Amino acid sequence: MLSFLKNLTDFILYDYWEENGDPRSKDFWLVKGGPSEFILFILFYLFFCLRLGPYLMRNHRPFQLRHLMLFYNISTVLLNVYFFISSLHHLNYGIELLNFKFPSRTNLSEEEFRKANLVHFYLWTKLYDLLDTVFFVLRKKYNQITGLHLYHHAVVPLLGWAALKLAPTAPCLGVFPLCNTFVHVIMYSYYALAAMGPSVQKYLWWKRYITQLQLAQFVIYGIYAIVFLNLQEGYPVKFWSFIGSPQPFIFFFLFYRFYQKSYNGGEKSISSLSSTITEIESKQKQSNGVLKKIDREDPEHEKHVKHD
Repeated sequence: MLSFLKNLTDFILYDYWEENGDPRSKDFWLVKGGPSEFILFILFYLFFCLRLGPYLMRNHRPFQLRHLMLFYNISTVLLNVYFFISSLHHLNYGIELLNFKFPSRTNLSEEEFRKANLVHFYLWTKLYDLLDTVFFVLRKKYNQITGLHLYHHAVVPLLGWAALKLAPTAPCLGVFPLCNTFVHVIMYSYYALAAMGPSVQKYLWWKRYITQLQLAQFVIYGIYAIVFLNLQEGYPVKFWSFIGSPQPFIFFFLFYRFYQKSYNGGEKSISSLSSTITEIESKQKQSNGVLKKIDREDPEHEKHVKHD
């Protein structure tokens, strides 16, 4: 029995991936061998965000990371601009997304290796995204570390790892970076502006539309997943297709629930807060003859959960 379990574990964590791995990505450091080390890294990330980080910060004041976050957000915008343009180029401005045939693994041309290398680089950026949560921990913004946030930041790199290992040049995979990088350019531009401080807060009225854009992104993924499952030809890893394909619907549900809670569900409380502030201002004006400005926003900007 123990021998059977060992063989099964070896197959799941190593043999399967080596047998089915794409030759164009087999030498990339992130995907050498099986996913054991990568899974352990993601588990450590979750452990740090939920337990270790808060424990280490328990007796420390929150770090002020405005300049670091500004650099991080601007660099993320630039990275996503690069990958958006690269995705457009390699997908022939989206035309390749209509190619549902599995690419030949015997095609070892320079162009195919460039595509695989681009996916490898893109996976590194998904690990770079994990710094979002690290900043939350260091700033003690634990309320921002939600289930949606952690699920998104854990699942996307894992699916990216599997895609890079098994089929880095598959045209169907291009729909994710094409849409996701476009959304992230807008989203991280917002965060970069917010990190500049209170002086730009009045220009950040469009925050809720970012979540709407994310929801539209998952609708596109969902429709494409349905079409892909019906028209795909020759994909040898259908099991993974059925793991990846439900993700747009899961993310849509989670983001929609977040949107309802953050905006629609919060309208009443926002109205009540506004009335209270008006009353306070009125009393201050009567007693002092001066209407004091009430700062109602965190100057460092409370970033909402990211995704995709």
